[in-house]
Amino acid sequence: MRGRGTHPALVPAMLAILLCMPSPAVEPGPPAGVVSIDNEFIRIRVNAGSQETGRFAVDTTGGDPSRSSDDDKILIYGSREPWTSYTTVLVDGEPYIFGGPTERRAGLGAPTGAVTVSPHVSDDHILCTVAIGDLEVTQDLSFARSPTTRVEDAARISYRIVNRGELPYTVGLRAMLDTMLGSNDGAPLRAGDRAIATATQLIGEDIPDYWQAFDSLGDPAVISQGTLRGPGAIPPDHIEMVDWGTLADSPWEFPFPTGADFTRRDEAAQDTAVALYWHPAVLPPGESRVCSTLYGIGGVTLSPAQLSLGLTAPAEVDYRYDEESLFSVIAYVENSGGFDSRGTVLALRPSEGLEIAEGNRITLFGLLRAGQTRQVTWRLRPTGKVTGMLQIAATITSENLEPNRVVRDVTVNSPPQLGVTIAAPNRLAVTRDNRYSPNPFAVSARVTNEGAQPARSLVASLSFSDGLALAGQSQPTLVADRIEPGENITFNWQVRALGLPTGELPFSVRATAAGARAVTGRHTVSVPRLTPELRVHPADQTVPELTDGQPTLVPVAVKLVPAGQFRGARLSLTYDPTVLEPLYLSRGEAFVHDGRLLSPWSQGRTQLGRIA
Repeated sequence: MRGRGTHPALVPAMLAILLCMPSPAVEPGPPAGVVSIDNEFIRIRVNAGSQETGRFAVDTTGGDPSRSSDDDKILIYGSREPWTSYTTVLVDGEPYIFGGPTERRAGLGAPTGAVTVSPHVSDDHILCTVAIGDLEVTQDLSFARSPTTRVEDAARISYRIVNRGELPYTVGLRAMLDTMLGSNDGAPLRAGDRAIATATQLIGEDIPDYWQAFDSLGDPAVISQGTLRGPGAIPPDHIEMVDWGTLADSPWEFPFPTGADFTRRDEAAQDTAVALYWHPAVLPPGESRVCSTLYGIGGVTLSPAQLSLGLTAPAEVDYRYDEESLFSVIAYVENSGGFDSRGTVLALRPSEGLEIAEGNRITLFGLLRAGQTRQVTWRLRPTGKVTGMLQIAATITSENLEPNRVVRDVTVNSPPQLGVTIAAPNRLAVTRDNRYSPNPFAVSARVTNEGAQPARSLVASLSFSDGLALAGQSQPTLVADRIEPGENITFNWQVRALGLPTGELPFSVRATAAGARAVTGRHTVSVPRLTPELRVHPADQTVPELTDGQPTLVPVAVKLVPAGQFRGARLSLTYDPTVLEPLYLSRGEAFVHDGRLLSPWSQGRTQLGRIA
């Protein structure tokens, strides 16, 4: 029986009436004032009424396909009219309830924001926006893939806070989930190697990758899971697992009842709830902050027996060359046989391609009482020796009860596998006027990802030997944010042949990305030798009249093709003396290379209309 929102003195009088009613069940359609989305696994409902606007609930539809016992069951209470779970936005130390006002217990008396966009469905997302002063807070509820199942059997609960004002605010957020497993309101919560049956705080490094809840390994009605790390989740700064009444009455801080059981405050019923806190941080004008978590169906592989076993781990992990990819594995053991188990031993055996990084392969439980549940956590890493579908096996043995074994599949994705293919001319031609063609010439590198996971921060770098140089605005290093498996990205450069040296000139493109091994593609272009010649290129410009006694410089470009074995040259300049008058003659930068004069310089003689 659920006494949420009732006065304690009225509970006994109401019990007689409620006992005559059927046990609560999830009804297929939402009432008026509730919007919902559903798939084959779960349903998300949001209150769109004038009271408790924006509050939500989650229940199953088909649940875990391997079990029928979790069909149409509650995961977050309030599937008909959500109100018991609520979110708090802390603004400069003042708590505000997200959504509309309430006359019921959860968040009663706390200020609320103003609903500016009512809950509505948009592309399988339920969106709702609330204004709290200058802050715009948008709640976004959608389906997400659970890391332990790889299917969309989780709800992504996300909040985006934008500062629309001109001053900074200090902003935090708390999401309180009124958890429920079907009709079981007080099932223990499980985080890492702990079964939590009393008020508990998890802070910093104690926060696991995910937490789960179930009432029995031998015959669980529902297994739920909150995912704290992974795609779509931003880990909270701390978590509080406590009775619902305490969280309902306190929108942010309260004296924490460490060690108290989950009996609802001021009542007699067991009622678990979880609060996720993202600590206050400064939010400057125009900037935003996102807080998000996942909650849905738990991925646990079960093997019921006298010694029941459950094993959970991510269904999919990535192997990377440049970083260690640790992941958590948890084994649950329950003595379901009705007799104490003596000499109980649990062993974990990962297949080739996986190894235990943290934890002992063998755990000695010794005596395991009838009905007792224990759990053990390991951290595993993929070694890269084998990828694809791998297995993790857990075995439980006893001196007096039958052994049991459970196996869970884990897909280890091969790292990004980059390939580089270069397209460029094999040989440059020489034109009739002693020029290379084409010059500059195009170089393109097609980078492919032949691995099973995306590659981030893709970088392609062009290197070349003497005799080649980048042309125009080309940059030697080009980047792309991401390349998906099976995708290819083409990078382009313009390269110029300088004329010396000539022959077979190599160049290469090196591709790197996060988690991938660097690869290099190579190519050679044949550059023939040009006939040596001297080229003079007067500047194509309009010369202004002489003003204020300042002369006008007329630059002349002199190019040696090729420049090797240069010994000297004679230059002469002719001009129209009726419009031009020479003032002075300078070598400028001609015939100078690396600070070294390539040839002696002589100014020669100046005649009317000619400088030689």
